[in-house]
Amino acid sequence: MTSSVESADLQPTAPGEGGFQAVGIYIAPPTSQESHLYDFYKACGYNHLEFCEGGFGHRPDRLPAYYAEMAEAIDAAHRKGFRVWILLLAGMKQWKGPAEAGSAGTFSALNADLLRERLDYLRQAVQNLRNADGFEFFAGDPGGDPEGRSTVQDCIAFARKVREIVREEAPKAKFVVNLWAVAEWAGFPSPFSLEFWQKQVLLSKAVAEEKDLLGPDCGIVFSLDNYYRSLALACYADAGLKPDLYPLASDIKKLHERGVKPIYGWPYFLVDEIDDGFITPNNVASGGQSQAETRYIRAIIDRGRTLGLDGLVANAFYVLAEPLNIYAFGRMCHDPHLTPEAFLDEYAGIIADDATKRPLAQVLRFIENHSNWENSLPPQYRLKPLDSGEVTSAQVAMAWLAKVTPREKPPIPLPEPPAAYLKRLQRRLEAIAEGKIGGVAPIVKSKPTQ
Repeated sequence: MTSSVESADLQPTAPGEGGFQAVGIYIAPPTSQESHLYDFYKACGYNHLEFCEGGFGHRPDRLPAYYAEMAEAIDAAHRKGFRVWILLLAGMKQWKGPAEAGSAGTFSALNADLLRERLDYLRQAVQNLRNADGFEFFAGDPGGDPEGRSTVQDCIAFARKVREIVREEAPKAKFVVNLWAVAEWAGFPSPFSLEFWQKQVLLSKAVAEEKDLLGPDCGIVFSLDNYYRSLALACYADAGLKPDLYPLASDIKKLHERGVKPIYGWPYFLVDEIDDGFITPNNVASGGQSQAETRYIRAIIDRGRTLGLDGLVANAFYVLAEPLNIYAFGRMCHDPHLTPEAFLDEYAGIIADDATKRPLAQVLRFIENHSNWENSLPPQYRLKPLDSGEVTSAQVAMAWLAKVTPREKPPIPLPEPPAAYLKRLQRRLEAIAEGKIGGVAPIVKSKPTQ
């Protein structure tokens, strides 16, 4: 079934004046040697951090030490002024050795014994991390039943049980259901198929309409895939269909009227898009490539504001590679009038001295026009390229970059010195010169959901 949505509906919207309660980022907890990253996130404007609870990957006798470390990471973030939420990956099976850490893979939520065991371990996690401000039930990736027998009602029942655990063990903490990959609970379709993205909308609607789940003590997090994500849009475009945009502002309004809070958006992979699994080459082994997606970051933030979301959460696991995007997301969440061009000029001034910041700004525009994300989007969903002036090729960009002088004392804390970041830009330009600007994985042909 097609949607009445036009491609133009995915373009940037007029920014509203309302602010977000949460400007968040999903990251690995910084180690004691990485404490400077907290200062960087603060300078970007983030007030909300999300950590993944990874106890499932540790042998049970090692869990006390793991949770002590995680609890200290939460306290460290609190001391820096952040709120901290913990993602609970519901579908993981517990590692039991013999090594101290490892992966036992996933389990089917239809297996009553394994489900009971997982809930016991989740209870242990919440007990030990009760200093967190909130907990997040992660619906999919992994989730459901790998054999495709589960339903969205199984997901909702699981989420209810986790909500009860949080109520009992951490009564002061908030709780939300994150709908990322919730489609896995209905037939376990491949994310490289149109079926997955159509079911993602259908199951998200079912969870949002479940009145016995959502409310003042149970919020919801929307993945927003059909508004921005290159993989989803490519699946629709390949099938000749238009994406069903969900949620709409009217959907968010109804949830607010029901007292559901908080309501966040979770546009994963856009800020740190290197490991989407859809874009190649993604250079995961080398820690990712330094790129720029400021036009698309501006567009999804404006969309989130127009929808009436309470907050947006980015992600960053290749922090050294993607400081520009990380900073852009935080800044643009706070400033609805900051354009991509103005932002790139600003960031160039953070990295380069006054005499060479303008050439760097043009190089950054060129890199954005040749990003992996840009190349992976169907042409009809690409935004207008930035004007990079005389920088019309990777060779010209490298010549201009060679003349840039890095600042010795940048005006904000950075993950690494500007000189190191400029070397990353050089490597990115070399990749562009070699034609390595991303490609798309094969789309699985599947019958559209009626």
